[in-house]
Amino acid sequence: MTMKLKHFLVCASMALVCGLAALTSCGSRNSDEKNTAEEDSVPMCSCPHAVICIQPYGNYTKQEASRLLPVLEENFGKWMYGGWQFKVLEPKPLPEAAYVKERDRYRAGTILQELSKNPKKVDGMDAVYIGIAHKDICTDIHNTKNYGIMGLSYCPGNVCVVSDHRIKTKSMVWKLMLHEFCHAFYGAKHCPNDDPKCFMKDAKGKGNVEVQNWLCDSCKR
Repeated sequence: MTMKLKHFLVCASMALVCGLAALTSCGSRNSDEKNTAEEDSVPMCSCPHAVICIQPYGNYTKQEASRLLPVLEENFGKWMYGGWQFKVLEPKPLPEAAYVKERDRYRAGTILQELSKNPKKVDGMDAVYIGIAHKDICTDIHNTKNYGIMGLSYCPGNVCVVSDHRIKTKSMVWKLMLHEFCHAFYGAKHCPNDDPKCFMKDAKGKGNVEVQNWLCDSCKR
């Protein structure tokens, strides 16, 4: 059974359960009773889903980004309950306004601002945009201006950006993408257990991507 089919069956089962629950609860409600704003805005249960749009920047090619799709589909499906679709966008130049000449880095926050201008929906589904670059990115953190980082996201939000500049094995950049996606889509914090093998561990200025191989029980979605 493929991962996409598995997610479809899980989500379909959840939808059936929710539908039966809704029919049961509605049967006892007076016809003139009005739903509260909270009831209108919060579904009884739902299967999280999104279109994850990968935006290559600079000299990061569309072909490179496309090669990440199998491992992204496998691990998003393995560690996070939901239905995920991936789409690779056409490469774009890094924003000139983001460039920090003295550090030869790009401001991650400026990149996020640009990504935020994209449509919130794609194919009728919520969209999450993940920018990816070979160039170094930075932000103001640890009492340092333009501090070099591996990724940044709006937490919560629908945009994030990662760079493979600081990891030895470039093909492992998908782990950074999963990490930042959890920040953005779920509003997740860093691993409360500080587990060095957990994808959500705070790097704290030191790359630990190579040893990460799971979402611990506290961080699994």
